[in-house]
Amino acid sequence: MGGLRKEPRVELPELQRRFGKVVLRRRLEAQLAQEKLADTAGVHRNHLSLLERGKHMPSLAMVHNLAVAFGVSMTTLMSEVEAEEMAQDEPPALPRGRPRKNEKVKSAPRSKGK
Repeated sequence: MGGLRKEPRVELPELQRRFGKVVLRRRLEAQLAQEKLADTAGVHRNHLSLLERGKHMPSLAMVHNLAVAFGVSMTTLMSEVEAEEMAQDEPPALPRGRPRKNEKVKSAPRSKGK
């Protein structure tokens, strides 16, 4: 009978937490500042902060805008939210502070060719 699967229900606060962790992880992996991602997704930085901390449930439009900003589909983003309970990896840390104006970006040494 029917093709519905019975899986344990996930409460809304848990979904919010998972979504926030996925957005935070993706933002840090992309090395984006909150302001840059918020601008790209068309949301205020404070709203993005609430999402990342699991304090706000995103609308479908927000999920879509964030997926577009990350260059993935909504399905990919939500699949990561579903799989989040298994994830143990912490997102990479962003360097603290702003680079100095006189500071050059370090690059790999070039090999000398003839």
